Amino acid sequence: MSSTSNVGGHGASVKSWIACLVIVVGFVLGGVAMIIWNWPMFWIGVAVVVVGCVFARAVHIMEDVSEYGGQHSAGSDPQGSY
Repeated sequence: MSSTSNVGGHGASVKSWIACLVIVVGFVLGGVAMIIWNWPMFWIGVAVVVVGCVFARAVHIMEDVSEYGGQHSAGSDPQGSY
């Protein structure tokens, strides 16, 4: 199998990874804020997570995932019914 073949999982578009990074940064920011007991920073972290989720929805992050390695559209079963 070649190293460039996509054998399931994520299509790994840059936009999807950026959306995930923004969401993770928001969670980390909120977590650190809770540890140091800084509520304004916590709410900024929550806002960053919300912005990341909106961005993820805008770039169609869930359409970037394919159980069959991008060969078939998400939600389709290439072998027939289960």
